[in-house]
Amino acid sequence: MCSIRGKSDILVRSSITLSEALRTLHAILDRFVYPVYPHSVQAANSMEAYLAVAPIRNAILRLDPSGSMLTANHILLVKLAMDTRNYQDAAPVLKKFILYVPGYSALPKPKYLCDMTLSPAAFITPATKLNVKLKYPEILEYFLYSGMAHIGLRDWENALHCLESAVTYPTKDSSPSKIMVEAYKKWILVGLLMEGKLLPLPKSTSSGPSKNYHTLAKPYETLAQIFENGTASRLKSEADAGVQWWRNDSNTGLILQVLAAYQQFQIRQLANVYSKISIPEVVSLTTSAETGYKLATPQAGEALVQAMIQRGELHASLSRPPTGPPILTFSPSGTALTEPQMQRELAASTARIQALTKEIKQTDRMLTHDTQYIKFVVKQKKNKSNTEDGPMQEWNELAEDEDIMSMY
Repeated sequence: MCSIRGKSDILVRSSITLSEALRTLHAILDRFVYPVYPHSVQAANSMEAYLAVAPIRNAILRLDPSGSMLTANHILLVKLAMDTRNYQDAAPVLKKFILYVPGYSALPKPKYLCDMTLSPAAFITPATKLNVKLKYPEILEYFLYSGMAHIGLRDWENALHCLESAVTYPTKDSSPSKIMVEAYKKWILVGLLMEGKLLPLPKSTSSGPSKNYHTLAKPYETLAQIFENGTASRLKSEADAGVQWWRNDSNTGLILQVLAAYQQFQIRQLANVYSKISIPEVVSLTTSAETGYKLATPQAGEALVQAMIQRGELHASLSRPPTGPPILTFSPSGTALTEPQMQRELAASTARIQALTKEIKQTDRMLTHDTQYIKFVVKQKKNKSNTEDGPMQEWNELAEDEDIMSMY
């Protein structure tokens, strides 16, 4: 007994042939995707195009609930979401971790296509016509646009992850593509909004691109260093001086977010010193990078603090005693969870770990049978005796004569 992945109304059981399985899977696309998108393109920026995002999202998740296989439909979805600014409906797909890209040659052959335990990489392939081979820029564009969609939702954590996927993507040579550089610039700014400092490049970043990143994004790195260690007035001056850079890179909105975040990080850092503090003191100890000056009134400071608490950006409470100014009380441990909430969090974490363990086993098996990785291991063994002459080559820094993009 086996069933085809998908909605419960599209199930095939018992003895199912490969052709029947493929027809059933294609029916999902024929019904939910292909009729929608051409009409959406013709009605660009209209309500019809806006509403088309949800059906495409549903079709993708019916084929692959894990969302771990990148497909042409993912790219279609994220571009339509960007065109219509309907980020919310696309988010359930864009939040999924991409583990596989089409065209990989080291995939194990499934015995039954209808096996519910199959990895999506086994059946969402060009051979089954459920996917197509993607071009190198298309993969980078997906990660970049996904990051931009999360930025639109102010979801800095997922935005940082998507942009990081573009920044660390393998390259044939030491020069990163224009898309990768654009992603790096946004990655710096999102890192400031999330952590309040210039984040180090991930260890998986190849040495060649990392050197070029520092050169090509120097104004952004300078701004980040001032954000971390400089004053509000200096940060504003640097932002004003680079107006043309930010505009050319379409990052003006993010820069404005960074300027607004400067004082908010100052307020959060007060928790390292105070357990309670009055609003007038908050205004006195912090400065707005949007203006380069302190807030004009305590009422403006109270409004800012209240907004941060409501958005969940500040773990604190605001009280108004009968006499005296409002008091801000910090909660270092954050919001306390009830027992049912804690149980749900633990159950969700357990499910994520189990799913991740399964995918790790699958990717380990794929890597073990990958010809490029086998060549790499053989080369490392040959060079093992010569390690004193220099550092051994990293897996993501293969020699130029090895085409690491061949799988794409």
